Amino acid sequence: MFAFIFSWAFIGGINVQKVRVLVSRDLKVICSGLALLFNNNSQFELVGREGYDVVEESALMQPDLLIYEPSKSIREMEVLTNLKSLCVWTKLIIFTTIPVGRENLKQYMAICDGYLQGPVLPGFFLKAVELVCFTGCFFYLGPSQEIKEEIISKLNIQ
Repeated sequence: MFAFIFSWAFIGGINVQKVRVLVSRDLKVICSGLALLFNNNSQFELVGREGYDVVEESALMQPDLLIYEPSKSIREMEVLTNLKSLCVWTKLIIFTTIPVGRENLKQYMAICDGYLQGPVLPGFFLKAVELVCFTGCFFYLGPSQEIKEEIISKLNIQ
């Protein structure tokens, strides 16, 4: 259903409902920084109250899309699991500019709908979010050198 709404939102000239986006950093809702990219785009509507707890605000707002920047919290996976169970129709995308470990990435993949590794230019970020929503894939936007060896070993390429 989300892909249908999302695809219609990108057809020019048609007045449709905007994709409702909530952005979180350090377990709190933010309306600045990364959130401004969505606020300045006509296909998105930024929802949520600045500084409120992300789990409570997500349960109340039921956004179409939740962009979640991980914190250093010990209970990170518990929070993500709660978000996914309280907001079953919400696309949950992790965005971080700091590389995550292999184990954390596996856990994210089991819970979330997408993962974006930055840094990335603003226009490319919105396109990457669109691709994650359409495909349900995880995208690594960082330097390819960091993942090249792992891919080569899995494909048995010398």
